[in-house]
Amino acid sequence: MSRALFVLSAAAIFCASSFLALADEKGAIANAVARDNVVAAQKSVAKLQEHGNRHYRGYDESPSAMVVSTHPA
Repeated sequence: MSRALFVLSAAAIFCASSFLALADEKGAIANAVARDNVVAAQKSVAKLQEHGNRHYRGYDESPSAMVVSTHPA
């Protein structure tokens, strides 16, 4: 009887540790996916801001064909 109780206890401990390891792994995967989504969103916002800044900077710095010079040519 003692041996059967020992085997059942060992099996219960193994199952519980496997369940906890699986739950921890799922949590780690979920955290990694969430972190990856945040990084992707930050990169997207940065790219949009860079594109927007570049557009306006280029517009401000480029000479316009409509500018009429006040100096005689």
